[in-house]
Amino acid sequence: MSWIIYLMGAAGFDSVRDFPEGWSPPPLGPREVVIRRLHEALPSIVFPTLAEGFFHGDGFSITFELGPWEPTPRVKLLVHGEGDEVLHLIGKVAEVLDARALDTGLGDFMRFHKDPDTGRHVWRDAPKPGQWVAPA
Repeated sequence: MSWIIYLMGAAGFDSVRDFPEGWSPPPLGPREVVIRRLHEALPSIVFPTLAEGFFHGDGFSITFELGPWEPTPRVKLLVHGEGDEVLHLIGKVAEVLDARALDTGLGDFMRFHKDPDTGRHVWRDAPKPGQWVAPA
């Protein structure tokens, strides 16, 4: 399974449907700060260029596309694979970037909560297998 997620600054919005017409999200910050925060969250992430990084986990991989812009307006995640660990890492990365995770397959934000016992990010509204919506 693979899917695309955008990490963006959208504090104060519960859904993408709440965006005012013409609204644009604020930048996540200077590229070097975004990369440093990603390294703090995922120490084994590799950035062969300043525009793109890679993280490989057990049964999944994530490509982090920052693009050519300065400051960084958003981070595009290309996720290949699935499982609780990848969902936890998406929540963790969104938290360190103070960003919301927009799942393009569902067309709205992923809503995470932190399990108080484990500290792991859990996708609160995760669809059940077979409920995924293909991107339009």
